[in-house]
Amino acid sequence: MTFQSHNPATGELVGTYPEHDEAETNVRLQRAWDGWLRWSRTPLHERSAFLIRLADLLDARAEPYARLITAEMGKPLADAIAEIKKSARDARHKAEEGKAYLDPQPISGLPAQITYEPIGPIFSVQPWNLPFWQALRFFNTTALVGNTAIVKHAEAVQGCARALETLVRDAGGPDGLYVNLAIQVEACAAVIADPRVRAATVTGSVRAGRAVAAQAGAVGKRVVLELGGSDPFIVLEDADLAKAVQMGVVSRYLINNGQGCICAKRFLVAEPLLDAFTKAFVEQSRALPMGDPMQEGVKLGPLARADLRRNVHRQVQDAVKAGARVLTGGEIPAGSGNFYPPTVLIDLPPEAAIAKEEFFGPVAVIYAFKTEEKAVELANDTDFGLGATVWSRDLERANRLASRIEAGMVYINDIVHSDPRAPFGGVKASGIGRELGAPGVLELVNPKLIWQGG
Repeated sequence: MTFQSHNPATGELVGTYPEHDEAETNVRLQRAWDGWLRWSRTPLHERSAFLIRLADLLDARAEPYARLITAEMGKPLADAIAEIKKSARDARHKAEEGKAYLDPQPISGLPAQITYEPIGPIFSVQPWNLPFWQALRFFNTTALVGNTAIVKHAEAVQGCARALETLVRDAGGPDGLYVNLAIQVEACAAVIADPRVRAATVTGSVRAGRAVAAQAGAVGKRVVLELGGSDPFIVLEDADLAKAVQMGVVSRYLINNGQGCICAKRFLVAEPLLDAFTKAFVEQSRALPMGDPMQEGVKLGPLARADLRRNVHRQVQDAVKAGARVLTGGEIPAGSGNFYPPTVLIDLPPEAAIAKEEFFGPVAVIYAFKTEEKAVELANDTDFGLGATVWSRDLERANRLASRIEAGMVYINDIVHSDPRAPFGGVKASGIGRELGAPGVLELVNPKLIWQGG
């Protein structure tokens, strides 16, 4: 069988790629295992030097890599270039701070220390929406700590998957450090169960994450899960309204064409600001230039696949049936490509089933609240717990509110975003464990106790 990638703006075929059968999968797992036996013994300063070379190559190849991203998943070219640059910054950060992250830690009062050692090949299931950044923020950490990476990338971005494997080789990575595995979802269980695989990570849907967690749990292996989100964007009555609207539009629509787990989904607005916020938000949403993502000035490209657009449109129609009003958008445009306009819903009952789902596309839902208690109740009324945003000029009040929100990350007067220096992850249905920052580096290592008797 083969995988195919199609340009979501035109429908044209970008590439055809062979699937790896059971025999080839076995060969690649052995490469990762043999690679780990060598890489785990490579000194940290050499692993860090490799990451610097990787970062330099990413910067040098930013535009061609970005064009590949845009061709396969549809984000505006400028955003794809930013994705490559961010991946390079992460590699440099790991290289520069790796020693601080991984230095042995003495235990106060004991003749003992904790050392952080690699555990082996890690199998990672990766998504299509950030095909370089998501894979590389996993890989950069994996390479730093001395593990090797076995990556099952999304079927729609197989060109990116192969480019990543080549990138690692070109940066001087040894054979087996990064192994691309082009397999169907159904083949993942056997990979997870293989004794040459020591842990698994997933960035993707709740269903995918739970399936991998169950498969890993059955054989006693660790997991890191970065899953979906239904992030609340809370605007208190003393917020900077203009900034909240501007950044709300960015968070909802301009991260991967609205296809991001950390995109703001539910806008919870204090009643005194509701009319002004809604009016300005709708106006700015309508003004976003939508079109060919390769063209300069385009802010909103197509959704990555036709089935994703169908699902988003179904969700909008279900919301209307549940009582919501469409203030702008909500219709599939004529012409080619998987385009969907910026859409704003209001009056959706928070108890409606559709209100509990993640909108993975350019759809915003606006709710009003009268009290801080109600804002917290609405924010937490979801199975997800990834990120949240609080907007207020009263920082003491904003921090108090942030402490009551069930989320892995809360940003005050800023949108939720990832940074190589800060831990990233959620609670509830949004995942297990962390990526990035010190917690992310130490997530899949062996914290070995060394006790030295007298």
